[in-house]
Amino acid sequence: MNAPNGESPCIICGAKTYGLHDPQLDVWYDVCVSCGYTYKRPIYHLDATREKMNYDKHENTMDNEGYVAMFERFLEESVFPYIRSGRALDFGSGPGPVLYELLGRHGFINYHYDPYYHKNPDIYNRSFDLITSTEVFEHLFEPKKVFNQLYYLLEDGAILAVMTSLRPKSDEDFLTWWYRRDPTHIGFFTLKAFEALVRPYRMKMIYTNRTNHFVFRKEFAR
Repeated sequence: MNAPNGESPCIICGAKTYGLHDPQLDVWYDVCVSCGYTYKRPIYHLDATREKMNYDKHENTMDNEGYVAMFERFLEESVFPYIRSGRALDFGSGPGPVLYELLGRHGFINYHYDPYYHKNPDIYNRSFDLITSTEVFEHLFEPKKVFNQLYYLLEDGAILAVMTSLRPKSDEDFLTWWYRRDPTHIGFFTLKAFEALVRPYRMKMIYTNRTNHFVFRKEFAR
């Protein structure tokens, strides 16, 4: 069931939205008519206590071989072709900072930040050659605000490597998509939405596997 208009303009590009009802989860989304970004309406967002309870259930540690292998693939495909050393920040590192640990093992001077598990305000006084953010962007209440913060932490020429799953193209496929079922997943990107997100900045997408890896480079000031 669709509503003719969404509750609010698209939080990524500002265009009009339409309402999309998920009958299985009984929630509403606002879907952008321009960039396709799909945002779960705030009334359905978990509060901080319930959100952290959900994250506490994750078994994301160095002992989880499948989880470690996923990050190793991410590094080989979407990080190492563009940068091999320097200061690295893993933003949204979670309860078990696996990618942070791997970046250190590969020789990066590494830092990590997580609003629940490693709230380290010192990162905002530093700059980085690489920022990774894996399985984070779908959780963001204010993606433009967070992206702006990350942008100003990047050195000119630095890399931002993001992992999040692209929204299916049709609403019908979206409403059967497993990824939307996590109650902490509230925002779902399309390629056009990522393009709209970075457009105001000196940022260029230099790689995507068109599924869940997106690599951006901060261009040098002219």
